Amino acid sequence: MKKSLLVAIGVLLGIGGWCRADEASCRQAVEELFNQTGMPAALDQMVVQISATLTGAAPEDANYGDAMNAYVRKYVSWEAMKDELAALYMRTFSEQELRELIAFYGTPTGRKFLQQSPALGQEIAAAVHRRLVENSPELKKMMMDADFKVFQDALGQNGTAPASKP
Repeated sequence: MKKSLLVAIGVLLGIGGWCRADEASCRQAVEELFNQTGMPAALDQMVVQISATLTGAAPEDANYGDAMNAYVRKYVSWEAMKDELAALYMRTFSEQELRELIAFYGTPTGRKFLQQSPALGQEIAAAVHRRLVENSPELKKMMMDADFKVFQDALGQNGTAPASKP
């Protein structure tokens, strides 16, 4: 709550260097960053993955591949999302910060980061999944404890079941 209030106040006061002074220049920086990082191709690849996931979720959806692809492409493709994403970046970063990101992604380290990010993301997701599965007995116990507490609370403080209603 406190954090949200501070963010809102910051936005209202215009602090933080958000792109406001020269919107056209800032938009150009955002577009340069998007092109440098391969955002258009990445988003369009995501459309393919989302469509495949949605149509592969249930066998009965297999006949809807073309429709699902058209639907997702209509609302999530680069063309559909670029203005909204640009506005998001312009609210989040100052033009100076955008220029610094452009400079970083122009370095060998920045290019390596972009190249390795998808694989790292997959490895992180696999590690998270593995840890959750490995420790799932603890979750089951926590859930049983929570159910038991609800049951105890339903019995009331004297340890007897509440009177049933006629």
